[in-house]
This record gives sequence, structure tokens and C-alpha cells, in this order.
Amino acid sequence: MIKKFADDTKVGRMDDSEEESLLSVNTDHHLNQTVDKQTMKMSQCFPFIKMEREVGELSPLIVKEARLNNGEMVLAMWSRCPQADGAETESDLQQERNSQQHRHQEVNKVNGCIKYVMFLFNFMFTVLGYLMLAIGVWGLIDKESLDMDKINNLSTDPMLVFVVVGLVVGTMSFAGCVGALRENQCLLKFFTVGILIFVTVEMVGGIVIYVLRDRIEQYLENGMILGVKRYQDDPDLRFIMNEIQKGLKCCGVESYHDWELNLYFNCSSPGVHACGAPASCCINPQENGTVLNSQCGFGTLHMEEVTAQNYIYLRGCMLRLTSWFNSNVGSIGAFGVILMVIQVLGLIFATKVLSDIELIKAHW
Repeated sequence: MIKKFADDTKVGRMDDSEEESLLSVNTDHHLNQTVDKQTMKMSQCFPFIKMEREVGELSPLIVKEARLNNGEMVLAMWSRCPQADGAETESDLQQERNSQQHRHQEVNKVNGCIKYVMFLFNFMFTVLGYLMLAIGVWGLIDKESLDMDKINNLSTDPMLVFVVVGLVVGTMSFAGCVGALRENQCLLKFFTVGILIFVTVEMVGGIVIYVLRDRIEQYLENGMILGVKRYQDDPDLRFIMNEIQKGLKCCGVESYHDWELNLYFNCSSPGVHACGAPASCCINPQENGTVLNSQCGFGTLHMEEVTAQNYIYLRGCMLRLTSWFNSNVGSIGAFGVILMVIQVLGLIFATKVLSDIELIKAHW
């Protein structure tokens, strides 16, 4: 009886062992199938990956098996082709490849609309800037302002403003134009820094003008007095004073008597212009509406105001100029805002092109 019980126990243990062995074989078989399936999927995604059963392959790119201390089989997971995890057919794989290629093409180019709009606007400002520069240089050469006997008055020459503004605007716009067309980071960064400086200076200048408007009015008055004194010596100042007096219908700075400050129009002058005023001060400078009478203001400074008002304007230009600024402050502000918006748009476009270039370089 005891022997028979021992034999039955032994048989039971053998059945349990066989069952465990069979379970282990099934698990290994299932894991091997999983490994083969994952390896096949990876080989479809990456052609250079070979099957595990190929002997002698030592490439680190192959999907390998690893066995932990407890004997459990694991797979090395790949993250470079997540789109292929569910791609079981050739058409799915082709769609994945086309999608990746399309995204790659999108990354490898700069936004064409922004690029060519930036190029066009900067090209126009480049032409405008260099045209101003050419006018300024021509004016300085024509007036011989660079000669040694006239170089001291160069700082008050209006043509110098054309030269400086034209050079700065032309150079900055040229950098933005070529930088956008050639996708040059160096030129685009130079353009961006320049625009930032421009915007900052304009904002600070606007605040300073508003805060110091009374002092600036005094500076403007001093500039007009300088124009009266140098009326005959500087063609540019003469042109500016003539346009102001004809446009605002005024004469002199405070009154028509300011022309006595001029060496040629002073009553003590021996010339033909003595005790007179320029033709731009005259109410009707044209005889018969066709011919300009350049002597219409001669002798008006020693006349009484009642008599002189029949020939020239008596009120000075400073009061008229101040009134004109006050009445057109809205238009001047709108022009400043439009100029600021154009510069900010140029800054945004340049930043966008730079970011696209950096994104392209990141995917090289």
C-alpha cells in the first residue's frame, strides 16, 4: 500500500513537470513569433535591418533579443520609426514614406510669400534711399559746400540731411533686400538690428519732441532766422524760405521787418536789394499772371504798414508755421504710425525668414 502511494505521487510529480515544460515551450514559441513579427516590421521600415536568424551579423542597428536574469525574453524597442508600428502592408508603408518626404520638403524651404514681399518692399526703399543720397551729394558738389572756405557751414546745409538719411535708408534696405533674396543670415540680422534701432530712435524722438515742444519751437525759429540771414548765400536755404513764404503766405520770421537782418536787404546796403524783401513775400509776384516780377518787394521795408500791405505779406512765418503744425498734427501722427507699421512688418518678416533658415539647418 505504501509503495503504491509513493508510485502514484511520483507519477503526479512527473505530470506536473511535463506540464511546466510544455507551458515553457509554448511561451518561448509565442515570444519567438513576437520577435519575428517585430523584426519583420522593423526590416520593412529600415531596409538595412536583417532578420535575427542571419548568422554572423554584428551590426548595432539590428533588433536584438535580450535575456534578463530571470530568463524573461525582451525586445530592444525602436523609436526612430513609430509610424511603421501599425503598417502591415506595402501601401501603408508607402503612405508613411510619402508623408515623411512631404514634411521634409516643407521644412527645407523658406516661406516664399514673406520672402518676396520683403524683397519687393526693401528694393523700393533701397532705390528711394540711394536716390536721396545722389540728390544730397549732387547738391553739395553743385554748391561747392565741400570747399575749404565753406566747410564750416556744412553742418547747417540741408543737403547733408539728404546724404545721411539716404545713406542709412539705402544701406539698411539693401541689406534686407539681398538678405531676403539670398536667405543670408548675416545680412538679415544686420537689417533686423538696424530696424530695431530705427524704431527705438523714432519712439524716443517722438517722446522728446512732445516733452520739449516749446524748446523745439525756439530751435525752429532760430533756423528760420538763419535762413533769412543766409538767403542770398545758400541756394537750398533760399529755396526753403521761398517755399515757406509762398505756401503759408507770410514774410520773414516774426514780421516782414526781419529781412533787415539780411546783409543784402538791409536798408544800409548799397545794392539794389536795399530796404526790400524777396519776391516770395509779394502778394502778386507775377505781372499779368505770366511773368515773375523779381523786384515786386523792392523798397517795401521803409514803407508804412498801410502802404506795404498792398505789396507784400506783413505777418511773419513762424506763427503761420505753428498754426499749420497744430492743424495737421493728426496727419503727421498718421504718417508716423504708418512708417512705424512698415518697419515693424519688416522686422517680423525678417524674423520669420531667419527662423525658417534656422529650422532648415536643424534638419540637415
